[in-house]
Amino acid sequence: MENVEHSDFIVYLSKIPPEGLDLSFEIVDPARAGIDLRVPVDGPIRARFDVQRLGGEIRVSGSVAAGLRLECSRCLAPFVLPFDAEVGVSFAPRSAEADEEHQHELSADELETEPLVQGGADLRGVIAEQIHLAIPLKPLCSEDCRGICPRCGQETAGECGCTPAGADPRWEALKKLTVP
Repeated sequence: MENVEHSDFIVYLSKIPPEGLDLSFEIVDPARAGIDLRVPVDGPIRARFDVQRLGGEIRVSGSVAAGLRLECSRCLAPFVLPFDAEVGVSFAPRSAEADEEHQHELSADELETEPLVQGGADLRGVIAEQIHLAIPLKPLCSEDCRGICPRCGQETAGECGCTPAGADPRWEALKKLTVP
């Protein structure tokens, strides 16, 4: 594997041989490769694609793997989340109706198909999409992370030494109520 430049990520329909293409990438610097990411990665991004020509369409399948540098939503500690995602996407020319009219209802096939741009499929978008889909809504360094102490602000992986807060005296009257 080698470091790749922008043009290495664009696969043109006319250049795909009948037996297809097997592509492998190891991307050390996503920004230099033209991949716009919203999250930093730890180490290289590894991508493997099988590219097939199906008439006027391009079918891409394979995998994208990397480590994402995230911050725990409970304790705020940095951690690396490894992921390996399977990819399956089709690229097809835009329909004449879509070019003429920008607002139309998309069919199910159009929702699952990316447009060919100048006769080619840009794999950078596929890589970025898989990475962004792998980001959890609430990243956790571990499932049993206890977070930080609301009183002293220290990480509570062990015991922070704070005494538990006493009950709020305003609620004491409710404890004396009896329900018939």
